[in-house]
Amino acid sequence: MQLTEYEIMFNVETTHWWYRALRRILLFHFDQFLPNWRSEPILDAGCGTGSNLAHLVGAGSRVGLDLAAPAIQLCRKRGLENLVRADVSSLPFPDKSFAALISASVLYHRWVKDMDQALRESHRVLRDGGLLFLDLPAFSFLTSPHDEAVHTARRFTKSEVLDLVRANGFEVRRITYWNTLLFPLIWLVRFSGMSKSGRDFGDGKPPAGLTNSILDLVMRAEFFLLRRTSLPFGVSISCVAVRRANP
Repeated sequence: MQLTEYEIMFNVETTHWWYRALRRILLFHFDQFLPNWRSEPILDAGCGTGSNLAHLVGAGSRVGLDLAAPAIQLCRKRGLENLVRADVSSLPFPDKSFAALISASVLYHRWVKDMDQALRESHRVLRDGGLLFLDLPAFSFLTSPHDEAVHTARRFTKSEVLDLVRANGFEVRRITYWNTLLFPLIWLVRFSGMSKSGRDFGDGKPPAGLTNSILDLVMRAEFFLLRRTSLPFGVSISCVAVRRANP
């Protein structure tokens, strides 16, 4: 990503409506599919500026990995210490080191040249039955100027994610689109020219406090639905899968 994007992420990641929604989804699925996750070792492979990692409170080891030096520096500024600068396609850890691996907004990136290799590495460092949490941007027709700023190389459909994950040794436990209730408005903002930067709400900067609070309420309402059913479309896709012993 551009350096300014890392700085924006660091400043807003704790309170921004989208990041808060992602963390709700992440922690819900951890509780659902790996109830003892708080005492287990977890790798955030592509940790960015580290807010997701910081929210994984528990007794188990927490490791953050990112290829970008600015991301690692901002993680340290956040107070995180167990950090590694490395490529998600070549993880510097022994086989079966982790009970769970997070890959949130990673495989879409132009730095990931081979998604299959990245997932094979995720499979290698997870224990048998270990949990993989993927989050990815959906639908190529939603591409906006902001995708260029964050180095988006690809967007996905649900079927593409399913095929990719299954082909690399994982059994899918759940997959759902999300950011569904705001989908029509986001589509309108991106294709009406209302946002020159391609950001959904706020041109080149995070949404104002009241706007952010309203959007957060919408996402809380959506989360009520998502806990009960998978959503048929959205701006993002989340997938939860487990490592098969024999891929």
